[in-house]
Amino acid sequence: MIERLVLVRHGETLQNVAGITQGWSDSALSEKGRRQVRALARRLQQYAPTAIYSSPLGRAISTAEEIAAATGLEVQTVDGLREMNYGGWEGQSFLDIRRNDLDLYHRWAADPDCPCPGDGESHNDVLRRMQDAIASLDSPRPIVVAHGTSIRIVATFFLGAPIASSRRLAQDNAALNVFRWKDGRWILKLWNDTTHCVEPE
Repeated sequence: MIERLVLVRHGETLQNVAGITQGWSDSALSEKGRRQVRALARRLQQYAPTAIYSSPLGRAISTAEEIAAATGLEVQTVDGLREMNYGGWEGQSFLDIRRNDLDLYHRWAADPDCPCPGDGESHNDVLRRMQDAIASLDSPRPIVVAHGTSIRIVATFFLGAPIASSRRLAQDNAALNVFRWKDGRWILKLWNDTTHCVEPE
């Protein structure tokens, strides 16, 4: 039974910098992303985690491996922790998506069952597999390394909020989010904390 769930987003990638939609495709961490991840890993030592679970995508694995080195734990991959599959939108910027496919973009944003083009996923598709992935974790204090959209979507479930509200939740690279299970419900203790990433000017 999970007592405390620590959700973290991977560090900044080269495609994040370029504003490109990644989804199930991948991109290496940027130099800034590698610094973010090292700082995140140092901070997570104080949480005394009992396991590390990660999306199998490379940017999440790179983040999880740094945390593993700092905590002495092994990385276990869980396929359900992947980012949303953006289908035909992957490799494009959201600016171009809104410019070239505005009607579908609005439907996808408003209807949780509307999938991304091609063989992409809907918000509810992501929610269902994230719920299943979290439910499968067998550790009291796990760290889960995942992705911006997938974290925001599952957070709405934890909070009992409409899934559409996920688009109003910030989730920055290398962000730290903490939920506790108490009295039969999830309690949000920390959200989108990136204070460990602050660099001197």
